[in-house]
Amino acid sequence: MKNKVLSFLLISSLICFGSLAHEFWIAPSAYMVKSNETFTMNCYAGEDFKQAIWANRKERTQSVTHFFNKGSLDVTADFIGRDSVPVPMHIQNSGNHLFAFRSKPSYIEMKGPAFNAYLKEDGITDILQYRIQNRLSANKSREFYQRCAKALLQADGISDSTYAINTGMPLEIIPLENPYQLKSDKINVYFEFKGKPLVNYQVRTWCVKDGKLIVKSFYKTNDKGIAVLPVKDSGEWMISVVKMISYTDTLKADYESFWGSYTFYKK
Repeated sequence: MKNKVLSFLLISSLICFGSLAHEFWIAPSAYMVKSNETFTMNCYAGEDFKQAIWANRKERTQSVTHFFNKGSLDVTADFIGRDSVPVPMHIQNSGNHLFAFRSKPSYIEMKGPAFNAYLKEDGITDILQYRIQNRLSANKSREFYQRCAKALLQADGISDSTYAINTGMPLEIIPLENPYQLKSDKINVYFEFKGKPLVNYQVRTWCVKDGKLIVKSFYKTNDKGIAVLPVKDSGEWMISVVKMISYTDTLKADYESFWGSYTFYKK
């Protein structure tokens, strides 16, 4: 029985590694919609902002909330009622609509060199330096990770302040200007982890147009957790960040990570 359990955990960790190695985001079939018009949403994971369906949504989803200028709706049941297929949605009010997705924690183990490369790629320098200084670089990692993703839509061509809602997830990406009302080719974005700004921290931007990745850039936040991000090109945009901390129960894991994303469309 123990051997079966160990085999299951090994296979699970390999599957998780495949999904962890990619960005994660949620996106609608169209970002600019009409009220009471049906569209679909889905969860994606993929390298370079290339869509690949995020599987096992029923088991891995913790919560999904729809925010708008008159309140919010819990739409978790709509997402977990269907596994992997697009989720039919419709919105009744004009204005901006923000969907916030949070996954349940998932467990993964990685070999030391692969884990170190992952830390370097995503700019998680504090954990990487700790491993180097304490001669842990060769050690495998044990990690719990979860996703905190947002998608901003616009209904009937009308905008409001919904874009800046703090949804209460552990990792928050909050634009300081409405992505659908930008007056320049830059946007100021605030990054927060558990109520505190992510200071001098690496963040990313991505843009896909006509199915091709045209932007993949790295930036850093300032001492207030704000990054000035160029968004010159038209297309589907994603802003992303990964935050990792030490896990409190060292018998179960070494680290805990949070993957954040914010998607929108720029004309």
